[in-house]
Amino acid sequence: MDKIRILFANHPVMVPDAVRRLVEGQDDMEVVGDCRGPMKILQETGRAKADAVILAQEGGDEPGICSQLLVAYPDLVIMSVTQDLATVFTLQLASHRQEFTYTQENMMQPLRAALRRDCQY
Repeated sequence: MDKIRILFANHPVMVPDAVRRLVEGQDDMEVVGDCRGPMKILQETGRAKADAVILAQEGGDEPGICSQLLVAYPDLVIMSVTQDLATVFTLQLASHRQEFTYTQENMMQPLRAALRRDCQY
């Protein structure tokens, strides 16, 4: 499989540096951009041909941009994280929210599983 193309979408707050470093250290992933603001996120997701968008969230609620992204890009996987990494979840169209406990070892596994449909985490 080709590398998983990741777009960092900093909306409404910044994605934690620990997540960025973790993604950049994955052999099967590449960062294809970094953008801010709902319209820019929607545009850049398509332009960059992103497989996944990682965005920051405030509290445990999913960011409002998620539904717009999934309508525009039905094959997209969204990973949303809180600043303190206490809540991390993935979303896909016609999928349910999957929440998991953060550890450095398993941080990227839900994203891989969602994109490759081999849930083994």
